[in-house]
Amino acid sequence: MSETKTLNILLAPEGQLQGNGQLRESFHERRDRKGKDYPMWFLNSSLVHKFNITEAEGYEAVVAEDPKTIAWLSLRFGGERLTKTLNIEELWQYASQPPNPPERRNIAPQN
Repeated sequence: MSETKTLNILLAPEGQLQGNGQLRESFHERRDRKGKDYPMWFLNSSLVHKFNITEAEGYEAVVAEDPKTIAWLSLRFGGERLTKTLNIEELWQYASQPPNPPERRNIAPQN
């Protein structure tokens, strides 16, 4: 039987959480310090829809067991905090990877 658990969620418009790469760094820092199985997951907009976090389009989310993790990320990035019962196995299967790195931009002066 699949394990479900009430988890903490930070929901924000797409790009607000992962846009500049700092959320990716937070994932790596936490998993480096607390282990690769640290219960924190990133849901892009398609996964937000898959896990029924919101009906609205264009949102991304971070899910974590520890409410302090979500509180900290909320202070850092903004967004709406909520809780929801989710399937842990499915989160590990679909959402275990940190956000993609930000798009590299050419910031060199243009002549």
